[in-house]
Amino acid sequence: MKRRSFLKAAGVVSAAPAATLSPLSQADDTSFPNSIMNSSLQPSSGKLEVMAGQLPSDIFGHVLMAEGIPMERNHLTPNGRGALTRFDFSQDGVNFTRKMINTPSAIMQEHATGLFDKFHLLGGTVYYSPNMGFMNYCNTAPNNMGNNRFALSYEGGVPFEFDASTLELVTPIGNQNEWRSSLPPIADVFTPNKWLFPQVRTTGHPFFDIEQSQCYTINYGGNAGESGLKDGFIRLIRWDMAGAFEHWNIIDRKGKNAYIAATSHSLGVTRNHILIFQTAAFVENSRIMGFKSVTPQNHTTPVWIIRKADLVEGHDTVIADYLELDFDTSDIMCNYDDWGDEITLYGQYLGAMDKSEQQFNWERLQFGGRVSSEIAGCPVAPVDVGGLVRARIKVHPTSVEEIHADFTVTRDENTMWDLNDPAYRGHFQFPETFEHIYWAAIGYRPQHLVKRVADAYEDYPNRVYRNNTLPKREIPSALIHIDCRTMNVADQYIFPEDCVMRTPQFMNRPGSTAQDDGYIFTAVVRKYPTGQSSIGKEIWIFDAQYLSQGPICILASRDLNFATTNHALWVSSIGPRPTGIYRSDMVDFLREKMPSHSRNVREALQSHVFPKFG
Repeated sequence: MKRRSFLKAAGVVSAAPAATLSPLSQADDTSFPNSIMNSSLQPSSGKLEVMAGQLPSDIFGHVLMAEGIPMERNHLTPNGRGALTRFDFSQDGVNFTRKMINTPSAIMQEHATGLFDKFHLLGGTVYYSPNMGFMNYCNTAPNNMGNNRFALSYEGGVPFEFDASTLELVTPIGNQNEWRSSLPPIADVFTPNKWLFPQVRTTGHPFFDIEQSQCYTINYGGNAGESGLKDGFIRLIRWDMAGAFEHWNIIDRKGKNAYIAATSHSLGVTRNHILIFQTAAFVENSRIMGFKSVTPQNHTTPVWIIRKADLVEGHDTVIADYLELDFDTSDIMCNYDDWGDEITLYGQYLGAMDKSEQQFNWERLQFGGRVSSEIAGCPVAPVDVGGLVRARIKVHPTSVEEIHADFTVTRDENTMWDLNDPAYRGHFQFPETFEHIYWAAIGYRPQHLVKRVADAYEDYPNRVYRNNTLPKREIPSALIHIDCRTMNVADQYIFPEDCVMRTPQFMNRPGSTAQDDGYIFTAVVRKYPTGQSSIGKEIWIFDAQYLSQGPICILASRDLNFATTNHALWVSSIGPRPTGIYRSDMVDFLREKMPSHSRNVREALQSHVFPKFG
């Protein structure tokens, strides 16, 4: 392991809010809000009330927020049943509208009752129906496509367009034959031809280039982790948001297929390059059979780098150069500017943090005791403090290399635990040069650290804490403002212990273009609600330049009930999706498969799926 530059985070750490905002008793056994595991499966709407502070007079626009709801015990919460909430900000206040993300497979989960039609939870991670295929909850991230078109993305299924004015899904992106099954060939042999929902693996963050009216994404699979690599593939997809996909099979310079052994949460796009990352969330093959053994993530981020100039129309392959970055990450972004063929990356340093592991009911905890059924499915606590990284890559005509001298990692033992959900101006549409990024540090709960995971990461590289030195106190959520030019923490806010904060989102200030001039929206779940009109599911608003001063406004409603939130999106305005534009052939595909299915499935498709997507 090469020695890293280590920057201690600087900046003012705020005190917790006054007692009226945090009535936490030190005598409580745990401050964790178990209500994050539950939320309503029914649509709702209403007006948010101000619990504390004052709503800024110039705040405007709309925030779209995705969430995951566990459907049963042990269900990994971020991968739960999807819901989408829109928050509408105006001088008259904030209204919200929340609806379930009703993909065809999620609809069929509600209505298919036959033994081999029903969806069954495998390993606490994915739902599977022997007769219909795999679940697509489509709950990872809302995306702006431009022209009042929006998409929801998901790593375990195809993305869908939705109408932001109604929050209803409109169409999958891509015809069925434009997506390749991600199962290994041996599994495909045993796949029933009647499957309605084949398994498709893609990235959680496709890149929508609004100026060029292009989308870049991937379709990968064929292998099972590090086995069956000869059948592994990655297909790069370019879509003009109107017609058929263009796609290229990615190969290395020796002609061998590229592959991804884990997941590919993030995709990087610059002016001249495309970067496909293998990110740190690996689900063991044995998990679907009920085994809970843990294979620790590798302390690397493999990346395949493609030159856009090599994407030749009519060719079915494209060459990519391979590189392994010496850190592990999940959410990673890059400057759009790649002048001199140098690419600058920003991401979280996960370290001994396994984003693919949940707590299973009644399993042993590292510090004694057992996992309660109330939180079985909640992600495990990190086994070490995380950090934030900047890395740089040089692209040569026939090779690539990391510029090691420019690597920087910033770690703070007081705040940087379980870093997630970056927020910045132009979310997942990268600026020419990043100057400011805001990060959610979800925090550390010793009572959520399971022994199974701690043992697996005992010898993980570059650890600050060892298993026998880990804190036995709770470290709460923090909102962190990183100055990308210096990689110093410019400012941060530490939440009360009874809060779990996720899903920060940058909201532009009217008339400003600065990357730190605006507001930060955050989704907060509290054990002790801020006011009588709150059930503990709250929206906290910060001034992006003054995080340490605390929230300038806290909003809630007794009708607003969300679970584990994922990514969000801010847009200045929304309107109905244009008519007469793109739709896939999904309904035709489902109709073709209908005769092979039970009466119950046929009736559910006719009554509940086709009316929504026909």
